[in-house]
Amino acid sequence: MGRIAQKHALALLCCLLMLASCASSSASNGKPTATPTARSIALTAQPTSATLSDAELAAQMVQHMSLEEKLGQMVIVEFYGSTLDSDLRQMIQQNHVSGVLIENKNNNAQTRSQLVALDQAMQNAAHVPLFISTDYEGGVVNELRQITGERPSDAQIGASKDPQQAYKAGSGAAADLRGLGLNVNFMPIVDVLVNANNPGLPQRTFGSDSRLVTDMGRAYLKGLTDGGVVGCLKHFPGLGSANLDPHLALPRMDRSLETLNAVDLVPYRTLIHEGNVPMVMVTHIENPQLDPNLPTSLSPRVVTDLLRKNLNFQGVIISDTLWMGGISNTYNLSQAAVLTVKAGTDLLLGPRGLNETQTMLYGLQQAVKTGQISTSQIDASVTRILELKLKYHIIGHDIALQFAGS
Repeated sequence: MGRIAQKHALALLCCLLMLASCASSSASNGKPTATPTARSIALTAQPTSATLSDAELAAQMVQHMSLEEKLGQMVIVEFYGSTLDSDLRQMIQQNHVSGVLIENKNNNAQTRSQLVALDQAMQNAAHVPLFISTDYEGGVVNELRQITGERPSDAQIGASKDPQQAYKAGSGAAADLRGLGLNVNFMPIVDVLVNANNPGLPQRTFGSDSRLVTDMGRAYLKGLTDGGVVGCLKHFPGLGSANLDPHLALPRMDRSLETLNAVDLVPYRTLIHEGNVPMVMVTHIENPQLDPNLPTSLSPRVVTDLLRKNLNFQGVIISDTLWMGGISNTYNLSQAAVLTVKAGTDLLLGPRGLNETQTMLYGLQQAVKTGQISTSQIDASVTRILELKLKYHIIGHDIALQFAGS
């Protein structure tokens, strides 16, 4: 018998003697005792996922995270290329990023097999499972067209005036995304097209009637949700009247709150009240009637007062991309990130590659350490983010329990 086999046999003999001793002791006390199984021991040693809500599990995870891990969970990054290279691995493993954005221009999605392999490799590398997100719209914007081909635009779907068509578009998108390993679609667009010549929304809205947009947005979002994909209403507080594309410059939209409530905010107010909105994206607009000093995406008056408090949105608030000209023409990446979080945003889109990611995260760390941003606010944001990942089974409850040290 080899040395390893001898050790195993000796260990087994010791276990049998211990069990026999326990049985003898219980018999002498007159109290029968069931021999504990491995499963019963495990169940008594730690709570099961069934005993904790998603919010409780998320809060437990946050308690066991470092500041660096928490801040990483507040960032979705862009990356270059079609494989898990050293830069991408470092963002995922050392910077703890919450997720990635798949984009055509960055050569992320080339073939079906390549993207499936990439997404699986990224998830395998992540300590906390990732949001793998994209803009899978249809018409002009479709980051997966090289793999899935063309899709009908929102304008085409809206012209049908049939919410069932929107539902089919959402559920079809969810099936495509899940099949490729993605779990977040920054859709539906619920901008009410006030300006028919809007340069940032070519064929990208369901129409100019707020009720139609609401009905179509609801149906599309339900299709995504039923398919297990996180949806996101955009572009809050409403980009429909813009005459500039915020990718290039900051649109000025001098619209009163009364007008916004009657038109632009109708889809948000209605769908948030119905309770089925996981995420809202805040875009870059100059509206002096909402905030005379800051763009909407950097404004506490818009993000916290209007969206979080007035509309009572309890889900995850995400920024539109912070490298867009509407912001980057005025603010550097760290300034934008800090102001966006101070405004009340949970999740940031914006850094491109390793250097920008580390720059943004360093700026956020310094803001927390100097008291510009409170730790309690960071904890609240990360709890919402992790709760969303749990709700959509991006993070399994067993993984959450292990991470939380239960």
